[in-house]
Parts: sequence; structure tokens; C-alpha cells
Amino acid sequence: MGASASKRLEAWRRHGGGDFESVLSSGAYALVDARWIIKCARKGGVLKHRQALGKEAFISSASLVCPWGSLPVVVLSCPWLTKDHPDPDGTQLRRVAKALESLLTHSPYKRLAVFWDYLSLHQHPDPANGGMRTEAEDALFKQGLDCLGTLYSHRYTTVLRLTTFPDGHKAENQPEGSNVAAYFDRGWCFTESCMASLTKDDKRSLDLGRMRDDTGYDYQALKAVCAQGGCRRPPLLPSQFAAELESKTFANGTDDMPLVTRLYEGAFMEQIGKATMLCYSSLGWGDAEAAQLAEVITSGAAPMLEELHLDGNEIGDEGYKALAAAIRKDGAAPRLSLVSVDSKPAELVAACEDRGILL
Repeated sequence: MGASASKRLEAWRRHGGGDFESVLSSGAYALVDARWIIKCARKGGVLKHRQALGKEAFISSASLVCPWGSLPVVVLSCPWLTKDHPDPDGTQLRRVAKALESLLTHSPYKRLAVFWDYLSLHQHPDPANGGMRTEAEDALFKQGLDCLGTLYSHRYTTVLRLTTFPDGHKAENQPEGSNVAAYFDRGWCFTESCMASLTKDDKRSLDLGRMRDDTGYDYQALKAVCAQGGCRRPPLLPSQFAAELESKTFANGTDDMPLVTRLYEGAFMEQIGKATMLCYSSLGWGDAEAAQLAEVITSGAAPMLEELHLDGNEIGDEGYKALAAAIRKDGAAPRLSLVSVDSKPAELVAACEDRGILL
């Protein structure tokens, strides 16, 4: 390995890329070059499944580097439009390509690697006509599913959530067996969104439903629009997640519901459990969101937490009261030393003073 490649690999690992190396080397999932996706969209193409893609579509971790504290990895959360193909007309492809092109414009990223399930995981090549994964491909597919929690929840990946359907998409026109529910009513989309809301900062979980087709964006503009207040929720405790999941729809709920329950719980324990800083600034959160976050802190799930940033939100007295109670809870966030908020009500001030926390 040359000096340049060695430096790229070092940077990749320094920003957390090592968390994905074993699964990438196994072939359980592959990362796709964002520029290839953009090129495909410009040609008016339609996505092909992973096994049908040429080598030029994929990108290796060794070729990725970002000069600041992030990973050049984008993870897509996108509802499938039919049961056998996520985007048979290429409309989703064009929307995603627009976002990727924006992220590459006037940005610190030189290249972007994309996880998109249809392109990244082994698929049934032609299920309508009996064309199914081989035994080896099926084993890799299952291994890839088991690793999705880390991809979506990792602090430094950027998750793009396509929360709205393309113009003209109608549920009644979809083939029999298709999941026609809205984004947040689908079990997988709900799970992916929840995992992406655990420990990422305000600009790494983006709602592409806020992106306008008639507007051009660069890196900063896209992040500003798609991370506007109210676009994501606070973390849910695994028990809360499981309760809400009961109302969501799956194409195969028997297998998928226990799987996503396990994935979320694992992601929650891993990411919240090791987080030293949680930055939830400028997310439009109010009292209900603050109270939900207080429940997570009270549970003792964040033993390593040192800094909590909540400035730029709309939290009122009730929310601050809940946070104060969480801070006073024995054993909750024992290492917490800094809380950043816009207001300093007496109850919160007293709780922080008692703990020696800078407010």
C-alpha cells in the first residue's frame, strides 16, 4: 500500500470507518459510488439489483477520505414503491441523485460512498419468475441485515430519509403485495429513522421530503433545509420503540418485526452507551421531546455522557423540569459535566450546581 493510500485508510479509520471493514471485506454489503448514481440518473436509468451491477458502480473504503470529523458514507432510508423493486420508473433515483449532487457541491467531501439496500445487499434477481438468491448470496444477505444497525446509527454516517413519495405515485396503482403505507407507517423506514436519531448531530439525519424539485442546493443549503426543526425525534428507549413498532406495516412482519426490534435495541445500547457527547441543537424540540430525552438519561443508558447540547430548541418550563429531574437521578449520566441550553430556569440551575455541571 502506497503512502497516499495508507493516509486515506488512516483517516477512514480515525473517523470510525473501521466499524464497517469486516462486513465490507466479507461482501455482506457493498458501498456504491455517489457519482455513479448521479450518472445513472442523468441518463434516465433505472436501478439494477446488486448482482447485475458492474465493478465501476462500487467504491472501496481505501479510496475514501474526509479531512474533518466525519465519514464520507451516506446511508439511504427509502420506501420501496413495489414489492420487487424500490423504484421501477427511476423517480426515486433522480431525487436521491439530486441530494447526492448537492452534498458534493462546495463540500469537504471529495467522494461519497452510498449504502442503498437494493444496490448494496444481494437481492432476488427475478423473483416474479423464480430467480432467487443463491445459497451463498442468501447467507451474505442475512449477514448484511444483521449489520444495518451500525450503518444507520453510527454517529458519523449521514442518513438521507426519503419521507415522501414521488409526484403522481398512487397506492391503488401498485402491484398486488406492495407495501403502500407512508414512510413513517412502514416498519423498516420507522426503524431506520429511529436508529438515525440516536446520537447523530443535527446535520447528519436529513429529511429529503423537505427538498424541492424546482430548487438547486449545494452542501450547506441542502443540510439547512433538510435538517429544519421538527424533522426528527429524540431517541426512544427499546421498550418504547417496540411498542410503537406494533402499529407499523411490513411486507413480511413475521420475520422482519423481531429482526428490526433486535437491530434497534443493539444500536441503542451501542451508540447511546458509548456516547460522550450528544448534540441535539436546533432541532425544533419542545417540552415533549425534552421529557423523552430525560427518560433516556434517567434510564442510565448513557453512562459515558459528558456533554449534552440542546441550544437552539424551544424547550419550556416543563421540559427543563424533566431534564433537571433526570440530572438529579442517582446513577444517571454520572460523567455529565456540561449542559448547553438557551434558558436557565432555577430548577435546572440548582440540579446542575448540585452535580457540579457547567450550564
